[in-house]
Amino acid sequence: MIRLLQQTDLEAVSNIVAFAYPGMNIQTTEKKTEFVVRLTKELEEQNGIQYLGYFNDEEELLGMYRLNDFECNVNGKFQRIFGIGMVAVHLLHKKEKIALKLLSHFHDFAREENVSLVSLYPFNPGFYRKMGYGYGPLKYEFKIKPNALIVTGEKGLVTFLTPQDEEAIVSLYNSYAQKNHGMIKRTWTEQQRIKNGVTNYVGVKENGQLVGALAFTLESVKDSHFLHQHMIVHEWIWTKPDAYQQLASWLHSQQDQMDRVIFRTNDQSFVYALTNPLNGSNHLIPSVYHEVATSGTGLMYRITNVIDFIHEMNFQQLRKPDQYVKIVIEIEDTFLPKQNGLFEVIYKDEMWSATKLLNYAEGANIKIGIQDISSWWMGCISIETLYNYGNVSINNINPQLLDEWFMPKRSPICFTSY
Repeated sequence: MIRLLQQTDLEAVSNIVAFAYPGMNIQTTEKKTEFVVRLTKELEEQNGIQYLGYFNDEEELLGMYRLNDFECNVNGKFQRIFGIGMVAVHLLHKKEKIALKLLSHFHDFAREENVSLVSLYPFNPGFYRKMGYGYGPLKYEFKIKPNALIVTGEKGLVTFLTPQDEEAIVSLYNSYAQKNHGMIKRTWTEQQRIKNGVTNYVGVKENGQLVGALAFTLESVKDSHFLHQHMIVHEWIWTKPDAYQQLASWLHSQQDQMDRVIFRTNDQSFVYALTNPLNGSNHLIPSVYHEVATSGTGLMYRITNVIDFIHEMNFQQLRKPDQYVKIVIEIEDTFLPKQNGLFEVIYKDEMWSATKLLNYAEGANIKIGIQDISSWWMGCISIETLYNYGNVSINNINPQLLDEWFMPKRSPICFTSY
């Protein structure tokens, strides 16, 4: 049985999570108690967070997950998506397909709630790819000298922000999210971090309105003296170029105190905002390519209802066909059989619509796995590239046209961890 977790379940939750995520450092009785207090507060708040547990016949908790209910910018339109996190299985009950049952429950619940897109951060990308999750945007970690930033402005408007500025920070963040595909509106958890001053914030205000903000912490350089430190930039948002320039100039001025500024971003074009992008590794990629960032895959997407996704998104802000179009897509989705099979996608009267077919004698125009169509429709990879790698089959239709009709022009960016 899978059900919502209650206050009385939280001690068992802490025991499972302690073994599943040793990096959370909740092995001691004191730390487990603190963890239970945190979960208790989350259960009491209206915050878009739910905890669900898998129980055996004896009502023993054997596994759990956290469901996050988000609003995400999908190609210019906010829509409801779910994110799954803290998937954990009892240490004595591994390899009993409990994680599979939890994921199946999560997908079915999303469909029941008319949520057509879900996401997660994987402990193993290959494991979740087999469950139909497609790779999201890459994240790049830049480690630059402060004076490597190209600056043309002043830093005179940069001031420290405090927890009292939470409302302004949230408003700015959501404005930034509204303009950037993939961004999730500010969450309850993130607002708690602002209230508790977990990171330092500086910002730029014009006419009393916050137009740029940067969250950071300082970190001592390993195996060095106490005056040697890096600045970790956790968040950098702005609504106008002048605000970016003010904050960049402020970072530039930290060169006497900071060795390097570490900035993690989905935007690979950040390299063009630098006079010297080298990260200090002295690593040369043959023949002569200097390492400027390390990259990693993390966030993954999965479409849980192809028909609803098409109807809700209507692929707004993309080029529309000049005339009536019918495309038959054969989707492989073995983990969610309701989506396995043929779909007829039609463009008519400025609207995309879709229906599921029992059969189609003429053969499909596209044959694709659910993981790849999820990445494609979220703008992470073009179908032309997938075709060139042999990941998909395309018949009697131009892949470049397909990308113009269905692929967002920008890869998603996302700051939200869960």
